[in-house]
Amino acid sequence: MKTVICILLLVLAFFAPVYAETIVFKTGKTVEGKIVERNDKAIKVDIIGIPVTYYLNDIESIDGNKIMPVEQTKPLEVKKEPPPVKEKINFEPFPQKKTISLGEVKEAQEDFQKGTGYFKEKKYDEAIAEFEKALKIDPEFAEGYYGLGYAYCYKNQCDAALPYFEKAIELSPNYADAINGLGYAYGNLGNYDKGIEYYLKTLKIKENNLDALNGLGYAYSSIGKYQEGINYFKKAIKVNPEYAPAYSGLGIVYYSLTQFLDAKENFLKARELYKKDNDEQGVKAIDEYLDKLPK
Repeated sequence: MKTVICILLLVLAFFAPVYAETIVFKTGKTVEGKIVERNDKAIKVDIIGIPVTYYLNDIESIDGNKIMPVEQTKPLEVKKEPPPVKEKINFEPFPQKKTISLGEVKEAQEDFQKGTGYFKEKKYDEAIAEFEKALKIDPEFAEGYYGLGYAYCYKNQCDAALPYFEKAIELSPNYADAINGLGYAYGNLGNYDKGIEYYLKTLKIKENNLDALNGLGYAYSSIGKYQEGINYFKKAIKVNPEYAPAYSGLGIVYYSLTQFLDAKENFLKARELYKKDNDEQGVKAIDEYLDKLPK
């Protein structure tokens, strides 16, 4: 997912952690971020929405506390909070109709367009209602399931979105945007390997799909494969040099690697493009990140 997918994916990725911990590496470099997971071998640090894995053997100290080599430490118990309870969505495909008149096809398309309008206004419940109206008229309208997938995902219910994307693909096997939607949903659920799988499938259908290229940049970076992530962000920029989310993604990765000059260069370019597009939220997120760079 910024095209529908990448816009919110990247906006959400930029917000800073509630508090930061200072991690000093044996090389002398430092990184600030929120530690969201820790075990006897590594820590996972939230750096503006991207979970980055660092191995303890490479770390000198965390907030001034010296880190012992892995072989000298005892396994740590990681206390995981139970996931928040979400409204359960029971997915049932809309019943098929034997025949659909041209008038009904037009009506379904009009409802879909209304839903798209609500979606752009971030009125997701209203969008869902319109997409469902379209599907009641035409149960084989793949775009309606696709719209429902994104509406639920943007309501932070990506688990509920999966069957809608899958149904859209069942009806239209080469529906690249729906395949990409599965990549976006799985990525938001933390299943980056699945996300990568569907992003790559998208590129087999649409070679230069910006959403998939950008999604791969974030997914690979999220599992610690930074160079692969950088390569896909750069591919997106090559396809469209005015694509702000890819510059933002590069800035985040370079920041996590403590390559601050490269991070600043890409953040400034992203800010320029977000401002050009009147994307106030994007500009604000970049400004917050620029404030964290070493002076």
